[in-house]
Amino acid sequence: MTGVLLLAVVALPAVAAAAGSVRCLRALAPALGAGAAVLAAALAGTLAVTVADGGPVAMVLANPDGRAWTGLVLDHVGAIVLLLVCAVSAVVQAFARRYLRGDPAAARFAVAAGALTAATTVMVTAATLVTLAVAWSLTGVILCRLVGVYRPAPSAVDATRRTARAVLVGDAALWVGVVLAVAAWGDLDLRHQGDVAVGGAVGTAVACSLVVAAAARCAQLPWHRWLPASLAAPTPVSALLHAGVVNAGGVLLVKLWPIFGAAPVATHLAFAIGVASVVAATAIMLARPDIKGALVHSTIGQMGFMLMTCGLGLYAAAVVHLVAHGLFKAALFLGSGSAVQRYARHTVAPPVPRMAPARAAQVAVFAGAVAVAAVTVAAWWLPPHAGGAALLIFAVATAARLAWGWLRRLPTAGALVTVVIVLPGAAIGYLAVVGAVTKFLAPSLPAAVTAAVPAWLLATVVAVLAAGALLLHLAPTTGLRRWRDRLYVLALSAGQQRTHTGTWAHPPRLVPTPRPRPVPQLEGPRA
Repeated sequence: MTGVLLLAVVALPAVAAAAGSVRCLRALAPALGAGAAVLAAALAGTLAVTVADGGPVAMVLANPDGRAWTGLVLDHVGAIVLLLVCAVSAVVQAFARRYLRGDPAAARFAVAAGALTAATTVMVTAATLVTLAVAWSLTGVILCRLVGVYRPAPSAVDATRRTARAVLVGDAALWVGVVLAVAAWGDLDLRHQGDVAVGGAVGTAVACSLVVAAAARCAQLPWHRWLPASLAAPTPVSALLHAGVVNAGGVLLVKLWPIFGAAPVATHLAFAIGVASVVAATAIMLARPDIKGALVHSTIGQMGFMLMTCGLGLYAAAVVHLVAHGLFKAALFLGSGSAVQRYARHTVAPPVPRMAPARAAQVAVFAGAVAVAAVTVAAWWLPPHAGGAALLIFAVATAARLAWGWLRRLPTAGALVTVVIVLPGAAIGYLAVVGAVTKFLAPSLPAAVTAAVPAWLLATVVAVLAAGALLLHLAPTTGLRRWRDRLYVLALSAGQQRTHTGTWAHPPRLVPTPRPRPVPQLEGPRA
């Protein structure tokens, strides 16, 4: 019975998409897609409870020796991700019914969203490596269709072209790895992939191909151009991409963790790509003047952070991150219109008075000290995984930035007390959630792999973070203002894209300044 429910979760969005593509039913496509997604989300929740109580659920076609050659398997990791995929699809498609009402692209979006949901559920629950790769490629094809939902508009054509390039790179890398893996080990049954010896040169090559595929799908450097270009699509498409599609890279590495974690070269490559993407995308995000552009580059940075956690062997933390990011970013994109209104009200409000240099230095020192103390207390109370020691650096940086922003806006005694109480509680709560998820995922991730990241790479990351913080906060009071301004212009330019014709894909909106009227000159008396 549970196997039938699993098959129904996959079939419902696919049937709704197929029905919506029929000419006589195209007007009903948004309603059919939203209803199927809601029902699939309810079934996914039921399956998640079933997996938590009784273990994995399977619907497979097996060979005589018991190995699956295709089918669906839902383990503890898949239960969490499947519920996320179906829930986000239901919310986005329900939102799109109102947002795209009367839009000629409404039916095309509903059909593509349903097909993407079905393909993603197959990828999440695939029982074999080849089935996973086929579903992965299907999601890439549907992704291109979804990004170009407003074709033949020039911006949609350019976005489709950029997305197709990134998808082609990722799919080619994945299929190279799949061919090598099948030639060396046969079609892997993902239920028993830990039983196969995946080391050696072949294992390293396969793992590195997985990293390239994940980085391209997660819009990581240097394959990140397709995600900013996708802003040509309507807001529901952006919400679906940022809350679900870009997380596919993390899902791939977590599902194939025995192959990925057994190759140190692959884990170091994932960590390095993630670090570069975090630094570059965060800098561009801070320079972007538009809401959606900032959210896009924030997603690129967050996906880089997820790759870093995978590179450190913190797979449970990666699952927590992709779920939290998916829900949070979907809410931000669906509420981007309200964010614009809030930003407009913020711009007309009186500016926050600038702090004196000595006062700013005191606040910065206090924020850093409280952040270090909060993370130290949390690590002492709930010791993290051995690989999480490197991750604490970013936890300290995030806590310090949060404390600095709060105290800069509210430099009062009450704000000081709030920071001292909230930061340790937030750090302890995060480690508690990661610990609970780690315990829940223990049957699917029985042994977390500790990845030894080179010390020089960690030192470089710390130096870049420290230099960025100093340049951002101390430049106005020192001689570094010129360098900060140059970096700002560089980040702002990097966030803009040129189309194949050489024009700007998303040019900044400039308000023309009215020219002053010439003042008539009065002639004096002639001699």
